[in-house]
Amino acid sequence: MNDMVKTGKASQAKIESNRKNSLRSTGPKSKKGKSVVKWNALKHGLLSKEIVISTGEGQECIHEYGQLLEQLHTELKPVGIIEEMLVEKIAVCYWRQRRVIKCEIGEIRKQLDSATWKLMFKRVDEYNFDKRYIMIDSNREKLSRTSFGLRYLIGTLEDIKVEIESDGGLSEQTKEKLIGHFGLEQGHIGFLLTLFDHMSTDGRRLSEEDPEKYGEPLEPDRAKELMLKAIDDEIKKMQDIKESFNEIEDMESDANSLSLHLPDKIVLDKTLRYETTMERQFYRALHELIRLQSARLGGNPPAPQVVDVDISKEL
Repeated sequence: MNDMVKTGKASQAKIESNRKNSLRSTGPKSKKGKSVVKWNALKHGLLSKEIVISTGEGQECIHEYGQLLEQLHTELKPVGIIEEMLVEKIAVCYWRQRRVIKCEIGEIRKQLDSATWKLMFKRVDEYNFDKRYIMIDSNREKLSRTSFGLRYLIGTLEDIKVEIESDGGLSEQTKEKLIGHFGLEQGHIGFLLTLFDHMSTDGRRLSEEDPEKYGEPLEPDRAKELMLKAIDDEIKKMQDIKESFNEIEDMESDANSLSLHLPDKIVLDKTLRYETTMERQFYRALHELIRLQSARLGGNPPAPQVVDVDISKEL
């Protein structure tokens, strides 16, 4: 009885001693010791130098691969070189599958960035008109049908407004610009501004020559007031239309971007085939590892995985 008590006390003392010793073990402290231990996860990784891209563009982190391999070792507990090779095969397959995802992201980003640049240059090319091009009626009409063109026309009206506020009327150069951008259709802004300016200048002379025919002239201040109001009304109308165009163009741009969230067919087929191959190898290695470990532990191992072999072209 006393021997059992003594043995129990000794065992408990040994446990406490081991626990204290483990607390003192904090690993290597020197730089050399730390650098050696740092790569312990790769001590069984025979393929680590080959699978990890270590230089140049697309450089990968060998430490991340080491952590993956270490976690797989901890989880799968391989014994012997064959099991360790299968664990590393699993790590390699997973590492390659990561590249498939990176490749897919790169292809999508490339498509989206390219589409954005193409759209921007297309809009600049379409609406970077010189003066003679804008004078053509069909192109002037096109300006009023896009947010970019409406922004340009609104800016033109704002410049004309500044001149009217300063000078009280339109210069000959501004009249040319006004007619070139907006035309002279009755009731439209080009027609109204030209009419009011004419009534405040030539209208006075004509009224003096034939009062009965032309009636009272339009006073300059009143003409200025009417022109500024006509410009403000037109700008307000254009801004409302521009906002509607902005919404439509944004929806079109979003729809175009969403349509590019898959790589093109050639790249997609290639990545899917590669990913499928890696996935098959991953599960094949995992299945074989489970078989070996089950046999080693005295269990009933599952049947080997069936491998399809196409011999139709070998003869």
